[in-house]
Amino acid sequence: MSNQVVGLLSLARAIAQVNHNQVSGTLMVRQGQIHWRLEFHQGKLVCTTGSDHRVRRWRRALMGQQIEPAELTTGQPPTSYDPWEYALLSRAVMAGRLDSGKAEQVLAALTLEALTQIATDTAIRVTWEARSNRLLDCAAVGSGLHLPGDRLQQLLKDARDLSQLLPSDRPAQAWIDRGLSLDAGIELDDSRQHTTLSLQPLFNGRRTFWDLALKLNQSPAMTARMLGYFFRQQLLTFQVLPDLEFHPMLSSTGSAAGSATPATKAEPPLVVCIDDSMVVLQRLERIVTQAGYRFCGMRDSVQALTQLIELKPDLILLDVVMPVVNGYEICAQIRRVKALEHTPIVILTGHDGTIDRVRAKLARASEFLSKVSDSGRILATLERHLPSHNSTRPHPPHPDPSLSGRTANGQDQGAGFNLNSPPSAFKSALA
Repeated sequence: MSNQVVGLLSLARAIAQVNHNQVSGTLMVRQGQIHWRLEFHQGKLVCTTGSDHRVRRWRRALMGQQIEPAELTTGQPPTSYDPWEYALLSRAVMAGRLDSGKAEQVLAALTLEALTQIATDTAIRVTWEARSNRLLDCAAVGSGLHLPGDRLQQLLKDARDLSQLLPSDRPAQAWIDRGLSLDAGIELDDSRQHTTLSLQPLFNGRRTFWDLALKLNQSPAMTARMLGYFFRQQLLTFQVLPDLEFHPMLSSTGSAAGSATPATKAEPPLVVCIDDSMVVLQRLERIVTQAGYRFCGMRDSVQALTQLIELKPDLILLDVVMPVVNGYEICAQIRRVKALEHTPIVILTGHDGTIDRVRAKLARASEFLSKVSDSGRILATLERHLPSHNSTRPHPPHPDPSLSGRTANGQDQGAGFNLNSPPSAFKSALA
């Protein structure tokens, strides 16, 4: 095995262990001064980010799928948590503005770039950080967006193969985030001089390896072979490139895009709405988020209880008429879960009769609200049941699955697992 693959193999082992134990958290990869974060939700990779050229990678991934950044935003910017890339993609998928297949391709592009750079270095350090990121979990639950395991295995193989095509004489970082220029001043024969001059406008010092592959509309492997030729001819020069400016619509706080760790502050209350109507979810999301709360919409009433136990929302908006299981039954089930027995539940319905109110009371709902209520009444309801944004209300004591290593039903989730002794699935991908 090439020494160049050793670093990637250690990461593959860690990924396999995370996948096997179905845990939520972050694989932190340190590569010199660069830090990579692979975010997992229940063992599934949902996003990959890095400390260098974070916005450039994001723009390239969107351009590769012919997605305009404006397509992923509404009038209200998403919250400023990390990873904001996943927030934008998952919100667009849930709102029907982006096909889930395209969103997965964006995640794959972000991940391939990271894995390729990791594969060019043997001296990486991989650590695991368990976490309970309710906002990320909410987005993952709502959209279901993630990279399938077989796709991730293929990306590991592609990154390994691609890294071996890049000349090893130059530091790995030079091929990833340096602007490349062609030096036409060196004396060459006529045929090579003509080729060099024709490509000079592309190799203008403002494009990286990945930018060139996208601009030339060719595979990274083909681009790597071309660069390898120019490198051997000593025609390439490298220039340090800054990252692009952070798009103001990506963060409500204007924080730097390259920051791998969000600022520590109290999170706004999380409101979960369970309703099979996307129109209703979109309307409520707009009202709730504009008021400064976090929002998660769910359309599947069957999976709702499991997801609620995982997310532990501060308030639940619950539709009555839904397929398979109605809102009153879900409400009664929620009240039987100790971790949720005191969570405010507001029943939503298009009917406002006495019988409906009695059924809501019997199911131990906190309040009854008509779906046709205006935004003022909806906000007044939220304010009655939710703490002030400036205060922090501790949740009732209950185990957090992603921190304790146990699922909601008490099954072992793999807490304290050893990253050095994983299952063989992802390791064999690099064999």
